Order: sequence, then C-alpha cells, then structure tokens
Amino acid sequence: MNNKITFVILLLLSSFLLQAKEKISIVNTSSYTSIAEQDCITLNSDNMGSIQECEPFLDIKVKVIEGDLRQSIVLMRKGKEYDLNFWSIVSPMFSFLGQKIEWRHQLGKPEKLKGMIVRFEASDNFENLDKTSSYLVVSKISKDKICVVAKIAPSEHQNAIARKILDSKKVLPCLKKNN
Repeated sequence: MNNKITFVILLLLSSFLLQAKEKISIVNTSSYTSIAEQDCITLNSDNMGSIQECEPFLDIKVKVIEGDLRQSIVLMRKGKEYDLNFWSIVSPMFSFLGQKIEWRHQLGKPEKLKGMIVRFEASDNFENLDKTSSYLVVSKISKDKICVVAKIAPSEHQNAIARKILDSKKVLPCLKKNN
C-alpha cells in the first residue's frame, strides 16, 4: 500500500512541477562591450573613413565603420558579415555611435542572445545641424539572421522600450531602408 501512495504522490508532484515550469517566464539581462574609439583597434583609415575592430561578444566580432562623418556597425559571426547599415535604415544624416553596445540575453546564459542595443546620435535637425537626436537602434540576433528591427526615438523610457522589444516573444521583422 505504501508503494501505491508513494507512486501517486510522485505522480502528482511531477505534474505540479511540469505546470510550474511552464509558468516560469524567461528572465533576460544585459552585458556590455565597449565601442569607444580608444578601446578599438583601427584596421583601416584614410581620408574617406575608417574601420575599427572593437571588443567582441562571444563569437560575434564587432566593426565600427565610419565614412562621410557617419558611423555604422558591421557584425561578423562564423565568417559571415552582417552590415547593419544604419546610414540607410536609421538616418542618412551625419551621425556617431554611443560608447557601448548592450547585448540582451537570457539571465545566466549569454549564449542565448536576443540582440543588441546601441545609441545612435544623428544630426537630423535641419534648423540646427549641431543638435543631434539620440536614438536607440535595436538589432535582433538569431542563429541565421542579424538585422535592425527598431529605431527608438528619444524619450524618457527609450531604454526600457528597447529592452522590451528584444524580450518579447514576437517574431521581429527586419527594418527596410528609409524607415
């Protein structure tokens, strides 16, 4: 009789644990790498622009591309380049990047990468080109795709909005040029 009670208790406990596991949501967090000029290695530089290799994240290499007073990022993974093309997707105006990349991933599992967030300052105020707009560019990173999925306009909660986009379970479509 004790074996039957033990079996029923174990069966109920297993069922409870399975249901509890399904209800647990995945918690994401962030890691950061520098793209500050002093922390990167210049690979190529001339009067047309420069290419700098910056701190990688896991197996993803980071290049900051500068040309015509505009900056963008190219990521490389397993020999394949992913040009994020900020000039065409975010803003064609004079621009510069923030000092770091925020890599969004599952808590305790950086290899479960969701994407990256980077600050992008664009001189898109035609009345005062010295004034910049501070966007956040959100890029998804999956096993076979890396692309820009959102451009977050300056706001009080723009960091939270950018993280929420990457933390969602929705399929994130890539932005096309001039969005």
